[in-house]
Amino acid sequence: MRHVLTTPQDTVEGDFSTLQRRLSRSAVLQRLDAPDATAFWAPLPLVAVNVIADAHIPDAQAAERVTELIAPFVERGHPFQWITTPSTTTPTLESTLAQAGLRAHEYPAMHASLRNPVDPCTPHDVFIDIVWPDQVAPVTTAIFNNFGHAEDLADEHLDILETLDPETNHYFLARSLLNGMTLGAGTMHARGDSVMLANITVLPPARGRGLERALAATMMNRAASTGSNTATIVANHATYATYLELGFRTQFDVVTWVWKPHR
Repeated sequence: MRHVLTTPQDTVEGDFSTLQRRLSRSAVLQRLDAPDATAFWAPLPLVAVNVIADAHIPDAQAAERVTELIAPFVERGHPFQWITTPSTTTPTLESTLAQAGLRAHEYPAMHASLRNPVDPCTPHDVFIDIVWPDQVAPVTTAIFNNFGHAEDLADEHLDILETLDPETNHYFLARSLLNGMTLGAGTMHARGDSVMLANITVLPPARGRGLERALAATMMNRAASTGSNTATIVANHATYATYLELGFRTQFDVVTWVWKPHR
């Protein structure tokens, strides 16, 4: 059981850092063996899979460690992101990242209690279900297609999700009942009695029908039915209102510091 003094902010940060560590151990990603940060990358020009996160760096070491940690990413020449949360940032670190050429983007990190079932309001011609561990490919394809780099992705780099432990990482697929077409997807990652919802994707032909809400609510209900008490998510400004309707509340802003190669 989680300690009674744990705050919603602690829960969001714990869920987020745990997810980043799990991703870093995927067999299809490379990772940096760093004692003070989680860092991983793929040979793809995609920020989502070139990441530095959960870095705990004293101010006195900020200039040196930032240079050391970003050097292999800059050398590869692909866009990457350094993700910070309240416990992993300071004004000194932020200044150092800015001086290194990274640019900040803020996203609401949100928390919800899972008490009563939520009506997903799923459209009548849509079916959402959890995916078996050996059938994750449509989920991964939907998520990566949404990133806009499908043409750059080799098959061997599409199975990141398949390498995660199916006991604590679950995948959901929204399909059309009319023709079976994939409409959207999402992932859910359990840590103790909390779950983090991530990668909620609605493909362009299905947008504007409430599928973002349907996917998130379906995952929340599934989590509650299997014993989870809380859910967390990192939203964006387009989806923020939807998550407010589902009971999420902002705890802090995740700041992603993005580096892109000079053109």
